[in-house]
Amino acid sequence: MHEYLASNSDSSLLKKRAYRKIWWRIIPLLFVCYGIAFIDRINLGFTKLQMTDALGINPTWYGIAAGAFFVTYSLCEMPSNILLAKWGARRTFVRIMVLWGLATVATAFVLTVGHLITLRLLLGAFEAGFLPGIVLYLTFWFPASMRARVTAVIFVANAAAGAIAAPLSGWILTSLNGALGMAGWKWVFIVQGLPACVLGVVCFLTLRDRPDDAEWLTAEEKAAVKADLASEVVVLPDHSFGVFRQVAGNPVNYLVAFLFFTAICSNYLLFFWLPTIVKESGVASLVNVGLLSAIPLAMGFIGAILLSWSSDWLKERRWHLTLCFCLIALGLIASTTTHSLPLMLLSFAVASFATGASGPLIWAIPPSYLGKKAAPVGIAFISTLGNIGAFASPPLLGYIKTATGSLTNGVLAIAALSAVGAICIAFAFPERVVRVARKDAVETA
Repeated sequence: MHEYLASNSDSSLLKKRAYRKIWWRIIPLLFVCYGIAFIDRINLGFTKLQMTDALGINPTWYGIAAGAFFVTYSLCEMPSNILLAKWGARRTFVRIMVLWGLATVATAFVLTVGHLITLRLLLGAFEAGFLPGIVLYLTFWFPASMRARVTAVIFVANAAAGAIAAPLSGWILTSLNGALGMAGWKWVFIVQGLPACVLGVVCFLTLRDRPDDAEWLTAEEKAAVKADLASEVVVLPDHSFGVFRQVAGNPVNYLVAFLFFTAICSNYLLFFWLPTIVKESGVASLVNVGLLSAIPLAMGFIGAILLSWSSDWLKERRWHLTLCFCLIALGLIASTTTHSLPLMLLSFAVASFATGASGPLIWAIPPSYLGKKAAPVGIAFISTLGNIGAFASPPLLGYIKTATGSLTNGVLAIAALSAVGAICIAFAFPERVVRVARKDAVETA
């Protein structure tokens, strides 16, 4: 009996050591990379404060340009994820990051809205597959019992990037305006685009595709991690009639995609339009616009950490996600009922808290029911459908802003969509999908 307990204790320590190494080798780098990706995706919301006047772009065309990114992003996600599974993360990530970095820098030199839309389409094509690729890549290293927490750290990069990008962009717009004869909005794209190129090379040099390739894990640690991953129960098996047909025929994938769609609509309302809302509330200084916009966006960081860890700790997904979508709806509705800037920022902070938490919780679900062969296609399939929200939301809000002079009706529409999302997760999802396997979790330390 004592020998069994000692052996079990040694095995637990071995796993802790292995996952601690994996965590520190992979997660901080992916966190920074996804943060840069998000900054390059949303910096249009801050450059709008100068660029739209300089180029003569109205809110409708601005919304079309903002949403154009997600057209090619959605179309190219699935092929990119399949290539990641085939070629490995190192080669896939360096291709993605260097190309999107160059596209971001090139945006500094657009002269017309047509140029802007073209580069946004290219940016979407180049960045496609990065987020679902990260989600898939994490399944090669971490078991399901740890995945929500691990994924949450990556998703926290969204909120952290937004909170950093807001004051940074405001400072660049003001302080570098006129440097080398270029407007401040041009410098935003240059300063924030170049790091992606550098980090792509860093990923290629430092990441490893699978535990077997990690020279920094011992043979015993590799075996322990591989045994952990192999022991997971997969609810949905692969079938001979084809992985894509299997994925497309599973109604659960459409429900998850709808949740992702709903969360994205809220997310990009905040990132593409919050600086404009703050500026139009009477804040003249672009630096102050950035600082004030950062307050609600930072709450997404806190939400992602608290609710994701709570979900893993309690081994519960359904009611955590239901709470998220209810808070999004309530926060957005409240933001339309006040003319007080502090109360409006508080309302958006509530919505941002829940939006930040919804992402990692949603993405923790698909690996729990998709088979290993179906996961690359399934994750990209869900992301592709969900990103329709990212394409539809900015142009719709831009049109509403042009037609009415206010974003109120658009904000209320997204609030209603979030309420529907809450109902779906509460009542439509099968228990087997939102249930977390009750097995001994290995802490990452």
